[in-house]
Amino acid sequence: MDSQICALAERVARLEKANRAMKVIVAVTVLAMAAMTSTPQLLAKTVKKMAALDAETITTQRINLVNGAGQIVAVLGTSGNSSAGLVFVDALGRWLLALGANQTGNASSAGLAVYDGNTIQPGHGVIRAAVGINAQGAGLTALDGKGNPALVSGVSADGTSAGSDVMDSNGYSRAGFGNAANGSGFFAGDSNNVTRYVAGVAPDGTEAGTVTYDATGKPQLELGGAGDGSANGMLALDGTGQDRFDAGYTSAGGGGALVKDSSGNVIWFAPPAE
Repeated sequence: MDSQICALAERVARLEKANRAMKVIVAVTVLAMAAMTSTPQLLAKTVKKMAALDAETITTQRINLVNGAGQIVAVLGTSGNSSAGLVFVDALGRWLLALGANQTGNASSAGLAVYDGNTIQPGHGVIRAAVGINAQGAGLTALDGKGNPALVSGVSADGTSAGSDVMDSNGYSRAGFGNAANGSGFFAGDSNNVTRYVAGVAPDGTEAGTVTYDATGKPQLELGGAGDGSANGMLALDGTGQDRFDAGYTSAGGGGALVKDSSGNVIWFAPPAE
């Protein structure tokens, strides 16, 4: 019985490790989005007004689009030898939306960003939402009033992994989910940046499980089971990591439970040995 429960504990541990990878996917997405959202902002701030006009072609580094009253409503321009962008502004020249592309070898990226601090939304002129693509993949994000990411979603360039993450004002991941070659999973964390809950399923459906953690990040409760229903079980652990209560079932050996002391010695079990 004890060995069967240990086997289940190993399954849960593997799932825990696999689903922590979901946080890595989201972290990569955050870095990608940071590069994507900076592209349009850089473009509009550094364009230079240099124009040459012939009968058929306009060759220029900047074009100001104006309305009927002569007010600038958008600026199209280039920066350096690799970047181009289009920025829409309100009547006071405050940014509304920016489109940009930067073509610099492996660092190439393209993106769209929208801003606050204008006629659409009050604020301080920071990016509040963005979508972009680069060599790592594609992603979208929503940001708070200080420009910190609050919601990030992304997919890898080859499409093998995708994930979403919700972050608090300190930048800590509070909840997320994702899918990759090693399985699909969900996690939740507290305001101290400690993961408190992880759940996942193997890619082929052969096993699934959950783990809850205490405030220090130590496992408290582990649950797991085989996809065909042939085995399942749980472990309750103390603060030292010692399992104190084990329960499980296998189709071959039946079900049972046992209690251990702080040294791991079995002090009670059921059903009793025949």
